[in-house]
Amino acid sequence: MDYKNISKFFTALFILISLFSCKNKNQANEESEADSSLVRISKAQFDHINMQTGALQKVEFNDEIKVRGMTDVPPQSKATVSPVVSGSVKAIFVHPGDRVKKGQPLLRFEGQEIIGLQQSYMEISGQLKSLEAEYKRQQTLFSENVSSEKLFLEAESNYKKALAAGEGLKQQLLLLNMNTDEIKQGKISPSAVIYAPIDGDIVRINADISKYIQPSDVVIEMVDTRQLQLYLPVFEKDIVSIRTGQKVVFSLPESSDQSFEATVTIVGKAIDRTDRTAIVQALPHENIQSTLLTGMYINAGIVIASKTVWALPMDAIIAEEGEYYVLLLQSSDDNEYVFRKTKVQTGDRNGDIMEFIPDEAVTSSSVILIKGTFNAL
Repeated sequence: MDYKNISKFFTALFILISLFSCKNKNQANEESEADSSLVRISKAQFDHINMQTGALQKVEFNDEIKVRGMTDVPPQSKATVSPVVSGSVKAIFVHPGDRVKKGQPLLRFEGQEIIGLQQSYMEISGQLKSLEAEYKRQQTLFSENVSSEKLFLEAESNYKKALAAGEGLKQQLLLLNMNTDEIKQGKISPSAVIYAPIDGDIVRINADISKYIQPSDVVIEMVDTRQLQLYLPVFEKDIVSIRTGQKVVFSLPESSDQSFEATVTIVGKAIDRTDRTAIVQALPHENIQSTLLTGMYINAGIVIASKTVWALPMDAIIAEEGEYYVLLLQSSDDNEYVFRKTKVQTGDRNGDIMEFIPDEAVTSSSVILIKGTFNAL
């Protein structure tokens, strides 16, 4: 082999060695890059941190109008109880929190005004018979030109005045829930009973035994909590999206992690000039209505649209520089779990849930680390 051939041989050998070296280097780089996306977690660490795997879940995403409102009842479901006349409380038949029926006795009170009204009614009822008889007698005499018109008009006036006075006293006694027929017969009671004007719950009792109460006093307050509704102020820009029958998801500020549902029943027809809102009323579902109290503040979302999507809890999502990733389970044995950090497509966020768009890399059957992701990195 001459020098020229030897030179060509070593040149070719050098090229082959270089190509083999580059190939190995590229393969090593690729393996290194592949390994960098793998996350290995020991079984002991997995169990200690209470990590958890799971799959994509289908959930309902709501497009909501967020409002802050309160619970209350319509005006016809509230009542304040006051005495018709003054007197002293003799007995109280109910307690705060009691549920009562319309017409149920609430309290008894007594006083001189109660007795005086009965006396006056009994007296004027007795006078009416004689006054009516005199009125009819004078009417007959006047029609026969036996008596003067003056006497007839005087008898008519006396009778009608007594009739009006008697009717006025009768109505006052009926407001006191007293039996006017018995009073006519001379049966006078020193006390009267106040009855419940509506079905409802006793909210407050502003009286005690022997307390002197007057018509200006609110003695008992009642609310029919079974008619309780949500009152939600909605801004005018949003009110056009509200319809009766729409779902409302609400929670109490003290337990915001627990949500309840209601249904829109009334949409306000006027905008308040001060805060530019209209009131929307919603009826809570029966499973929560009985536990709500009037005057509670609530955080609510009126659902104006909804969609069903694949989703993951936010704990499963890794956010880096505007991109989102999940840890996809590759393998597991008695010693460790191997996950691959995989880029994913996400959509809307709803609280602690993120919409997820499945692709070839992550499907509905993929196993994903959904709890403890932060500790895995």
